[in-house]
Amino acid sequence: MNTTLRVKEIRTQLKSEFPEIKFSVTKRHWNGVTISIMQSPYDLTEKQHEQVNQWRINDWYEGKPKEILSKIYEIANEGVSYRETGDYGTQPDFYVSINIGQWDKPYIKN
Repeated sequence: MNTTLRVKEIRTQLKSEFPEIKFSVTKRHWNGVTISIMQSPYDLTEKQHEQVNQWRINDWYEGKPKEILSKIYEIANEGVSYRETGDYGTQPDFYVSINIGQWDKPYIKN
């Protein structure tokens, strides 16, 4: 699937699922999607910026943050297909990064 189209779909799904949260959903390079939670009414982190390890959401988060981050990851990875690339193993169509805030724009709990 075209990454640009997938970014639009992710953005639409996140707005529908979480109308109270402000997101930044951007395409990175040719096969990367970055989702940043910029503002929300929830205590998601005590830091201004946090990179989320998507493989550790269930281990490192609990309560509302775990619920929100898990759903974001689920939405972002809908329809991802994997292909065998030989030397590099199996790779997805695109990669997903999730952040709370951005390195130059802090997360705001409103």
